[in-house]
Amino acid sequence: MSFSGVFYHSLDPKNRVFIPANFREALGENFYIFKSTEKCLYLYDAERWQELIGNLENDSDNPLSRKKQRLLFKRVANLSMDKQGRITIGSDFIEHAGLKKDVVVFGVGSRIEIWDLDEWNKLDSEDDEDMLSSGIVF
Repeated sequence: MSFSGVFYHSLDPKNRVFIPANFREALGENFYIFKSTEKCLYLYDAERWQELIGNLENDSDNPLSRKKQRLLFKRVANLSMDKQGRITIGSDFIEHAGLKKDVVVFGVGSRIEIWDLDEWNKLDSEDDEDMLSSGIVF
């Protein structure tokens, strides 16, 4: 599945956010939320998540692999949606991404990203400037 599109939503007082209808089926009943190295959150369907962690789990004898496992697994949680298509985001994930009220849910190929709207607008402007200055044309 390839996710694409930008959707604007709000966190409710219980830290819930709607997942766009066209993303819901592809995510499945259980999926994963991950604290990215940027100031956002990633959502992965279960199949893609297993692909990402597969190699690490097979190399537990290697000290570097065990370190990577610890770093990876402390940044992830399993999620499911309620009947209205919302997810509840834990406070540690909210804090990591700096989410306030208005958020952007953005499809990026094999993952979904969730950004605070202000942070997203800043990043989007920087990306546009970088593309123009580097001559990237699609």
